[in-house]
Amino acid sequence: GSKVLDLCASPGSKTLQALEIVSVQSNGKRGKVIANDVHPKRLDTLRAAVLRSGLPESLTAQVTYTNYDASIFPAPKSGKLFDAIMCDVPCGGDGTIRKDKHILPMWSPKTSNELHGLQLKILLRALTLVKVGGVVCYSTCSLNPIEDEAVVSAALGRDENDSAFELLDWPEKMLPGFVRRPGVTDWKVAFYDQNNVDKDEDD
Repeated sequence: GSKVLDLCASPGSKTLQALEIVSVQSNGKRGKVIANDVHPKRLDTLRAAVLRSGLPESLTAQVTYTNYDASIFPAPKSGKLFDAIMCDVPCGGDGTIRKDKHILPMWSPKTSNELHGLQLKILLRALTLVKVGGVVCYSTCSLNPIEDEAVVSAALGRDENDSAFELLDWPEKMLPGFVRRPGVTDWKVAFYDQNNVDKDEDD
């Protein structure tokens, strides 16, 4: 069966979806899902969500929980790499401002700029852990290209990755009616330092 790694798994919805997919494979073999999160308390929340899911124990037993920094997640001791890896990385969350009123007042360009390095490290780690022919899915809750296109571009632009990986289009037959847009190909890096804002002369 397939082996799927969810590098930043909490709160658990991706893990549960992956579990349902690997449990109904055509070869009759049940796969496994490794659910990882760097925060122990979030990992406890994830475990509880899986147990509350209503899925039979025969399925939930296929989940292994790990507590590693996703950017340095260890390679499997067996040497067998993962069939699929999900990287729903820590992000600025500006794509959720309509449902979370706390995001916008706290957000600044600095938020995305500071997260970019960590996001890139996590994606690069995923690329080293996926097997040939496997799939890596990178996602955020941000609309800022510094956290999205810039990260993917930087990862695929590495010399060692240039010919080893292919950026895939969204499959046309998957989720018919799903509204999507192509990613941007250029972007500006914003900078804002509140401590260095020029004050009006009248102040």
